Amino acid sequence: MRPRVAGVSARPYTKAGPSSRILVRFSFLSLSLLTLAPLGVMAGQSETVVRVRVVDTLGTPVASAEVSVLRGLNTIVTGGVTDSGGLRTIRVPRGDEYQVVARRIGFQRADQFFSAYRDSVAIRVILRVATQTLPMVSVTAEQDVRRRAYHVDADEIAASKRPIVDGLDILTKLRPDIIYSRVPGCAVRSVWVNGQRIVYPPVNEVLAQKAGQQRRAARATPHIGPTGLATVNLTVQSVMASIHPEHIEEVNYADCNDMSVNKVNGNNAVFVTLKPGVMFQPGVGSFVIDAPGSPRGGRALALDATDDDGKILPYRNRIVGLFDEATGDPIVGAEVADSASGTFALTTATGTVSLAFLPDGLSTIRIRKAGYVELRTPVVISPRDTVPLTLTLARAK
Repeated sequence: MRPRVAGVSARPYTKAGPSSRILVRFSFLSLSLLTLAPLGVMAGQSETVVRVRVVDTLGTPVASAEVSVLRGLNTIVTGGVTDSGGLRTIRVPRGDEYQVVARRIGFQRADQFFSAYRDSVAIRVILRVATQTLPMVSVTAEQDVRRRAYHVDADEIAASKRPIVDGLDILTKLRPDIIYSRVPGCAVRSVWVNGQRIVYPPVNEVLAQKAGQQRRAARATPHIGPTGLATVNLTVQSVMASIHPEHIEEVNYADCNDMSVNKVNGNNAVFVTLKPGVMFQPGVGSFVIDAPGSPRGGRALALDATDDDGKILPYRNRIVGLFDEATGDPIVGAEVADSASGTFALTTATGTVSLAFLPDGLSTIRIRKAGYVELRTPVVISPRDTVPLTLTLARAK
């Protein structure tokens, strides 16, 4: 007698006939198809279609431009060449951040960052004509040495043989003269990102502890004094450590004797320029603008808000009308600016201006005109927010 297992009824074993085998095979095939179908659907949804349009500064399509899509600092994902209309369509795995790099002989390299979290993304890359060196222009040996010591660009960063983790690594490993200076006692004291001086950012605790250890070690050897990063401002270290190396377009340094930057704290300072599609926020670091979860998540660059012909989409031309609060007269020549990037436009003779320079999503505009009180107000740019805005300015007392 067969043993009985709890919860399972014991049935006598019978050999399956031909019809049973056919039914089993059919059921197995059906199960396989049901199992594989979602995988096929998922495979189709796991990629983002990227339509890249390459143009020059006049908006003319650039044919035969080499387009590469990179992940991280220098990992090539895919690429190709633009057609006669300056277009190239490529596919990338969804759910990551990438940069498009466009190159063509006679033009400077151009970059554009984007995040692949949607079905499709349209990217517009602008190539600028390469600067030609004129025979009558001469560069002294001192200027050339200073340029090589105090400057590093995206190509040099990507070509580094040493591992580069962050912006601080770029300075310490590739251009130590930037962070320590060629002038004795002139280590960098200020840091600027995209034209804005970064003041009192959150301090990197790890770097702070390391600096404390170095200072204590320096006190034990007063005849030697502080060395290395112990001589570098902790603000500069913290800011540079929060910038991704692939986000950097170039880094320049003005030492103690360089007065070419006519700004307060414009010398003895490092100047970081980020690539298009990237922004910086103290305490956050550098980030891709339209990446989900970013401080400006969901926002796209204004340059990306174009159709396949490079024309600005109609909804982006939202109008603001600006008038005197007391008289109702239109205010001419008022500066309407994006408070985040500083990009601005002036109101016309009718007191109106297009906000096409703003990125998609929520922005804060700053309105200024001599004789009036400055006004700041939030504005949304989207296909659902197209109604013209009417604003008034009060006279300054």
